[in-house]
Amino acid sequence: MSTASRIDSAPAIVSRRRGGVRTRLGQAAAVCACGIGLASAAVAQATQPDSRPTVAAMPYFNNSSVSANRADFDALGKGISDVLITELAANPTIRVIERDRVQQLMDEQNLSTAGRIDKETAVKVGKLIGVHHMIFGGFLVDQRGTMRLDARVVNVETSLVEHVETVTDKADNLLAVLSTIADKLNKGMKLPPLPAGVVKPALNSEATKPGRWRDLILYARAEDANDKKDRTRALALYKEFLQKSPTTVLASQRQRAELKVRELSGS
Repeated sequence: MSTASRIDSAPAIVSRRRGGVRTRLGQAAAVCACGIGLASAAVAQATQPDSRPTVAAMPYFNNSSVSANRADFDALGKGISDVLITELAANPTIRVIERDRVQQLMDEQNLSTAGRIDKETAVKVGKLIGVHHMIFGGFLVDQRGTMRLDARVVNVETSLVEHVETVTDKADNLLAVLSTIADKLNKGMKLPPLPAGVVKPALNSEATKPGRWRDLILYARAEDANDKKDRTRALALYKEFLQKSPTTVLASQRQRAELKVRELSGS
């Protein structure tokens, strides 16, 4: 090959190489753009507001018990609220605010010292949290061990009570009653139904045995001590609950108790 031929062919080789570089750069740019597009779509999806109906329950139900040991049930109102929240949260098509968050807000607003919870308090707290529906209520245990449980739902936007549920049953059946009431409240608030195949937390053979509601009282006392910042008492009660309560009962509450024991123990 002559020198002229080599010189003439050099630009062609360079051009082909540059073309290859341009092609690879173009492909890389396309891949990059695609990746950025997917990432942007993911970010946009992640930053979209949660449009699910939002529900919260006041952190405790009022105790109106008339039995001689009425004080034994003082903390139970917190346990009722906790289980009710757990049952409602089993429905993934709604968003349920944790009891801790509601309690924290009430403490910040000095509403915890107000005593009994009424509709006006529920509406005020609901607006502060930014929920659609707020649940509150009360219970009564008589000397024969019969419990009456009242649950009310207020529409935070209108301040009107939109649904009421009242159940009278043996206190021993409390966990099953709370599961039933959660279903009825879900329907009363006209929320999407529980998807097929979803298991309700409070319903199992062990939870429906007599005396299981006593486990909830013990857990509720631990929660009450924790709310009052009594770390020593709260730690002892959480441990007692974990020791005495069967592992198949109040599973969500057991997980929290285990977490609180680690937290309060500093481990």
